[in-house]
Amino acid sequence: MRNWLVWLLSLAAAVALFLVLTLFYRQNTPEGPSPLPTVPVILKSIAQPMDFWDTVSQGMKQASREFGLPVETAGPPHERDIDQQLSIVDDVISRRPPLIILAASDYNRLAEPVARAAALGIPVITLDSGVNSSEPISFVATDNAEAGRKAGGEMVRLMAAGGRGAVAIVSHIRETATAIEREAGVREALVGLEIAGTWFCDVDHDKAYAITMELLERPDIGGIVALNEVATLGVADAVRDAGAQDRVIVVGFDNAAKELTYLEQGIIKATVVQRPFDMGYFAVKTAYEYLSGEAVSARINTGSLLVTAANMFDSGYQEILFPFNEAE
Repeated sequence: MRNWLVWLLSLAAAVALFLVLTLFYRQNTPEGPSPLPTVPVILKSIAQPMDFWDTVSQGMKQASREFGLPVETAGPPHERDIDQQLSIVDDVISRRPPLIILAASDYNRLAEPVARAAALGIPVITLDSGVNSSEPISFVATDNAEAGRKAGGEMVRLMAAGGRGAVAIVSHIRETATAIEREAGVREALVGLEIAGTWFCDVDHDKAYAITMELLERPDIGGIVALNEVATLGVADAVRDAGAQDRVIVVGFDNAAKELTYLEQGIIKATVVQRPFDMGYFAVKTAYEYLSGEAVSARINTGSLLVTAANMFDSGYQEILFPFNEAE
C-alpha cells in the first residue's frame, strides 16, 4: 500500500511540474508570426567619416528597434567607389534578400542592378539618392532640387545685400542624383548672377580645399555654393585659411558640427540642412510596412531647411541641428 501511495505522489508531482513548465513556456514564447528576415542596406559609404551618414544610421537603428526589422549595412569605404558599390549590390542580389534599401552613388549605373533585382522579385527602396529607373517601390530623400533652390536663393539675397562677382559651385560627385538635382536647383535660383562654373571634389575634403584655394585667386569670385558636407567643409577651411570670409560668401549643405561652428563665426553664411535621421528611419519603416503587406508611398520627402547664424538656435531647429546619438 505504501508503494502505491509513493507512486501516486510521484505521478502528481510530475503532472504539476509539467503544467508549470507548460505555463512558463507559453508566457515566454512570443505570439504572432516568426521574426522578420534581415534587410540589407547598401549605403554610399560606411567608412568615410561623415556626420550625415552617422545620423542616417541612427535613424535606421531606431526604426529597426521599433518595428523589429533587423537590418544589415554594407557599402564601399568611400562614396566615389562606385564600382565597389556595384559589386556589393550584385552580391546582395545573388543572396535573394526579401528587400533591399539602396543609397545609389551613380544615378545611371545603379539603374541596371535595380531593374535586375525587380525582375527577380526583390523590391528596392532607394534612400537619399535615386536611380534612373521606375522600379523602386519607394524613394526616401530630400527634394534636392528644392534644397538647391534654397541655397541659390539665399546666395542671391546675400549678394544683393553687399556681395559682388560671380558664383562658383563646388559639388561632390558628378554622377550622383543628389549632385545633379541640387546643382539644377541652385542654377535655377541664381537669377541675375554670373555662374563661374561647377567643380567636383569627388567627396574629398582636400580636393575641395584645393579647388577653393584656386578659386580664391580669382578676383571675380564673390560667392561659392557647396553641395554636400565634405565639399562645404573643404570650401570653408580654405576660406578661413585665406582670410577671405569678408570677400567671398559661402552657402553650404548639411550640418556637421564644424559647419555649425563656421556658421557662428561667419565663415559660412548659410547652410541647407537635411533630415538624415528621418531618412534612415522612414526607409526602414517603409521596408517594414511593405514586408507586412501594407501599401507604401512611392515618394517620401523628408524635407530641408535653410539655417543661418540668426536662426540656428531657434527652438524648432535644435533637434535637427544637434541630433541625439544613442549609445550602442
